[in-house]
Amino acid sequence: MRRRRSVKCKALNGFVVDFPKGAFDDLFMRPYSGASNTPRCFSTHGSCVVSASRSTVRSLGTRNNTTHETPFALSFFALWSSSLLAQAIFTSSGVFVVPAGVDTIGIELVGAGGNGGTNGAGGGGGGGYARGSFVVSPGTSYSIVVGTGGSGLATIVGGLGILAGAGDNGTSVSNPNIGGGGAGGAGLGGQVSRTGGAGGGGYYTYFGGGGGGAAGATSNGGVGGNTIVWNGNNCLTPGGSAGVAGGAPAGPGGKGAGFTDPNCTVTDPEGNGVAYGGGGGGGNGIGSPGGVGGGGICIISWNSASAIGNAPGQPAPVLISNPIVDRIGLRNATGTERYELLDAVGKVLWAGSRIQEQDFTFLQAGTYFLRVFDNGAQGTIKVLK
Repeated sequence: MRRRRSVKCKALNGFVVDFPKGAFDDLFMRPYSGASNTPRCFSTHGSCVVSASRSTVRSLGTRNNTTHETPFALSFFALWSSSLLAQAIFTSSGVFVVPAGVDTIGIELVGAGGNGGTNGAGGGGGGGYARGSFVVSPGTSYSIVVGTGGSGLATIVGGLGILAGAGDNGTSVSNPNIGGGGAGGAGLGGQVSRTGGAGGGGYYTYFGGGGGGAAGATSNGGVGGNTIVWNGNNCLTPGGSAGVAGGAPAGPGGKGAGFTDPNCTVTDPEGNGVAYGGGGGGGNGIGSPGGVGGGGICIISWNSASAIGNAPGQPAPVLISNPIVDRIGLRNATGTERYELLDAVGKVLWAGSRIQEQDFTFLQAGTYFLRVFDNGAQGTIKVLK
């Protein structure tokens, strides 16, 4: 077996990423569409790139054109901040090592959704949610377990007593009963703990129940809708409705399967649970498979040691109020800054300048990240709504 080693990726400004040791300095990492959904990492202060797949980490340094590879059974991406916040996001199991100088971390977990059953079964339950803050020591390793849809495996940070339970898979019950929806997963051990929505009931050999929504930052997950009882003349039904999500980063459930014709021969298909943690919809009675539950997620955040200002001795921009309502107001901004607003998984929702004039009413309740660029420097601010 090859000896596992870390990978160092050095940007042109001298910052170094020791991958996977947990030091995600000076890098912004997010997934892109590719054959393996490999995450990519971009440095704004140099052309260093890190990419990670389930089996290998590869780093490319432009200073010496060297390439290093190391075994790496972890799929995640990190959101870097040079000023206020750094973040590591795990979408599969792995290990988190507390970076140097960090004594407190925030943890946000969503459990995996359950799969919908087949042959007129219930929808899968939505994953639970947990969030908390924990005192840690630099260099400490924590095992991260992230369940996949339908696995029943909770999302856990080992040793800290926090977890988000997975939703149960949908099952079938005998006619003329409607039922079989999987129970929602429960959060445990955080300052905030919420429960995923239960899957809706199906009608055996005919219609599937809707998948439950995952619990999230704002509420419990929504319950999946029950389907209807077949009466011999009502095949035209879409199946049970999907349960809604409880706020980012949670996902809604998938709808149950029904039919689009009066003879119960043309399937109105079930939906998969949406990442993260949505329960899959139940399948119908002519062979449609149950929907697959959305996988879980683990988000770990911490404050970085340095602050960024617009000029030497000038304080960094900070939010005037947080959570926000419809505007993002910043204290200490000079007016020369450029901004990018990202959601919890790194998608850019808005980019531009003069942020105080932008209306953010369209944002749903949840956690966002504001990247601030000015005079060649950048920082990231956590924004709540």
